[in-house]
Amino acid sequence: MAPPDDGVRDRDLAPDDAQDLATPTWATNFGSNGGLLPAAADEDQEIWLLSYSDLVTLLLSVFVMLLAITTLKDQLPTTPQPETPAVALHATSTLPPLFDEPEPAMVPQPAPPEPIQPPDPRPRLDDDEVAVTAPDLVAARWREALAKLGVPPSVAVDVQQNRVGIVIGDGILFAPGQADLTPGGDGLLRRLAPTLAATRGEVVVEGHSDSTPIANRRFPSNWELSGGRAASVVRRLIELGLPPDRLSAVGFADTRPLSAGSDPASLARNRRVAITIQADGIPAGHEPVRAIQ
Repeated sequence: MAPPDDGVRDRDLAPDDAQDLATPTWATNFGSNGGLLPAAADEDQEIWLLSYSDLVTLLLSVFVMLLAITTLKDQLPTTPQPETPAVALHATSTLPPLFDEPEPAMVPQPAPPEPIQPPDPRPRLDDDEVAVTAPDLVAARWREALAKLGVPPSVAVDVQQNRVGIVIGDGILFAPGQADLTPGGDGLLRRLAPTLAATRGEVVVEGHSDSTPIANRRFPSNWELSGGRAASVVRRLIELGLPPDRLSAVGFADTRPLSAGSDPASLARNRRVAITIQADGIPAGHEPVRAIQ
């Protein structure tokens, strides 16, 4: 029995296939001595050029990249640039409103505060007035001016920060226990009236008595006596030309003594009439004594 056909018969193959089977490809690359043919050897020797060209291309790319980085680094600024705040970026990229919204009302800005002026160290009377800054000097000028008018030396001058007081003993103006002016007291008021009229400010006439009680039909107490003496002086000054709206009379009785003793000298000192010129209305820096110079 014939063996089975394990392979392909020659008759079933195409002529080219039969040629390939008859002469294998590997058989055509070797010579009779078992070595490579010259064409195949040249082809294998050129294969390394592909890897070499890839390596050269890669190195060239690396050098080009390094050169670009170096050039870019030289062009960068040396000082750091400030960062743009996120708020500013947001403010410049505001979107228009979707609807017609009313514009916000303008809020008035508060005025800048005025510089604070240091307080005036001098005692204040009114907004544009100050008190006397040198009481002793002003008192000396008043005494000198009164001496030129012929006022007795017993008439004292008391200058405080906001007033000038001319203190006259009751023995010059009045008889004991009386409220009527004596001729000497009337003459003294005649000499003082022009000075008081020329000096600005309110004129307050204060009547003072000693602590000795008095009781009669005209003056039941020292209150009536001191008040009556002050009223007599005010009445006479009005007659001598002083405006009534500048004058006032007040009686203090024995509530404001100058001496606490009960001896005759202390009692005589406490009995007095003080014509006080209040410094209201005197401009700043203007001393009352200047009005009588």
